[in-house]
Amino acid sequence: MVESYAVHDPADAEPTPSEGSGTPQVDLADVLGCEAVRARVWRLSPGDALVHHRHREQEELYVCLRGPGRLYVDGERVTVPEGGIVRVPPPTPRQLFNDTDREHEWLVVGAPPVERDGVHDVGEGVTLG
Repeated sequence: MVESYAVHDPADAEPTPSEGSGTPQVDLADVLGCEAVRARVWRLSPGDALVHHRHREQEELYVCLRGPGRLYVDGERVTVPEGGIVRVPPPTPRQLFNDTDREHEWLVVGAPPVERDGVHDVGEGVTLG
């Protein structure tokens, strides 16, 4: 029987390092059993940056849970207030980064739930440190 809903506190999950950048993340899609979206919580310490990338098919929503957060999107550095939401369509280059002195936390939700949809050869991103 399929559960009608699932509840999870990301603070209860042990983060694992991402393949691309090593940044800690919690794969909520896996934990919650999501089938139609991919969802992750990313925790960026000062000086962390994800890989600059775009997607072939996946549209993403970036929700800043703790910040303000920093996002490099379509060649522009954007500051997103805590609670702010950014939509990024598939072909647009994007990168989460943290050039501040406090931890950032993001909920990133993408659909469709395409595995290995990221393209990393999209030009220069933000380099920290």
